[in-house]
Amino acid sequence: MTCAVTLAACGGADEEQADDPGMEAAAQLHDAQPLNVGDVTLLPESSEAGTYSELVTVKYSEEVRASTELDKPECMDAANRWGDLESVRDAPASVAAYEWSEGNVSHILVQLDEESAAEALSVEPPETCAEYTATYEDGSSSDYGVTDLDVPPVGDESRSFGIQVSDDDGENHMYTVMYRNGGLLGTTSVMGPGEAEDYEQLLVDFSEAAVKRQDQML
Repeated sequence: MTCAVTLAACGGADEEQADDPGMEAAAQLHDAQPLNVGDVTLLPESSEAGTYSELVTVKYSEEVRASTELDKPECMDAANRWGDLESVRDAPASVAAYEWSEGNVSHILVQLDEESAAEALSVEPPETCAEYTATYEDGSSSDYGVTDLDVPPVGDESRSFGIQVSDDDGENHMYTVMYRNGGLLGTTSVMGPGEAEDYEQLLVDFSEAAVKRQDQML
């Protein structure tokens, strides 16, 4: 599965960004990430913090995106189109990866103002992106499907969606809750082979725990 369409499915790297002016605020966000929710446990070595556009995870996603061709170009980075907003790219952010026996869990936290967070949350892929095909630099390809999820609301407002990826290795899924907590923008994502109902409770429990910790720490 590529980062070209689903950033949150890819682990970051714990790298210092000494020249990053947003590092202090990003470090505070990082400290506000949940340490564990149930049997989902933080992996510090696979997590990072800094200005959003300078994160290793984001830069890698952009590199893969640049070398990927879609049959529907408007669907490039469909799940993370909000990440192209200038307010997001310049903002302090934290990407945390978690260990879980049932799949891969990640949580992105971006510090914005309420208006910018609401704007980012409202950015959705075009209806034509319900199905599309991506062809990568090595000639391999994947078929993608994007659907809305019916998950209870989280924070001040939220939306949820699922991405199905099919290729020669089989089928995989990523399910995401994207929410706003005041001026904070958060995304909780779970990637694994199961169906939505297998992960819905974790998505809600983790996101609610994340909001609670943010309110305590920030």
